[in-house]
Amino acid sequence: MKKSIVFKGVYPALITPFKADGSMDLEGLKANVKYYMSVGCAGVAFSGSSGEHAFLTREERIAGIKACKEVIGDGKIIAGAGAQTTAATKELVQDAKDAGADAALVLSPIGNTDNDGMVAHFTELAKVGIPMVLYNHPAATGINIDLELFERLIAIPEVVGMKETSGSLPLAASILRKYSADDITLFTGCDDLTLPAFCVGFQAIILATANVAPKQVIEMMNLVNEGKIKEAQKIYWNLAPLTATIGDENKFPALLKKAVELLGMPAGDPRMPVLPATAEETARVEEGLKIAGLK
Repeated sequence: MKKSIVFKGVYPALITPFKADGSMDLEGLKANVKYYMSVGCAGVAFSGSSGEHAFLTREERIAGIKACKEVIGDGKIIAGAGAQTTAATKELVQDAKDAGADAALVLSPIGNTDNDGMVAHFTELAKVGIPMVLYNHPAATGINIDLELFERLIAIPEVVGMKETSGSLPLAASILRKYSADDITLFTGCDDLTLPAFCVGFQAIILATANVAPKQVIEMMNLVNEGKIKEAQKIYWNLAPLTATIGDENKFPALLKKAVELLGMPAGDPRMPVLPATAEETARVEEGLKIAGLK
């Protein structure tokens, strides 16, 4: 079962830069994408949780995808397209296709639906005709895509893989035991599990940490693939404090955006009700950047 597109490599889960007046900084977004592509990223993921998807208007999401498209070159764009209802999600998936994304990253709908409902949901979305990546994030949605449901969904031709953010390495192992990473895509979305995920066999990653340490994440993946686990461990150990700090779920992605800003890249404050990083939080971010060798 080889899918129409198979993603491999590192994809930063992009932040969305904002200007001082709160408007979207499209030139800043393009500058960041250019940088990630210049250091070896395979593409970008736009309009996910790191990118404040829920706080963007429909017009801003479309403009952001188009901006990425202008500068991505040979890279791939994966566009977030999650919504509560099938109709609303289908609209976002269509927008992603029309704006030039290579795939839509579709978060499961939040609420009460069973496996049959999930299959019906993605069967309807498939009518748009763009590759779709499932987004398994049960902590956010209350729905877990287990092996049984994954097998039903991956049978839909337009479903090309999954971003696995439950943190279940046994689930990932079960999928990779049955499906080749050359035929489908299994992304890890757990920043704190990068090294274990690479060791299990993930060949693709959508990562918030890659906004600030793309070269290190790419090197870690390459070292694991070369069997140089001890060298990969050192990178993982040095990134761990930063990863824990910028992933603070109490005000995500405020600390992530502060880290990007401290590296001299376009970022801006998050949109309210998420508040900017405090002085104390900024100091923690700076310490994490130092330990990682980024400052």
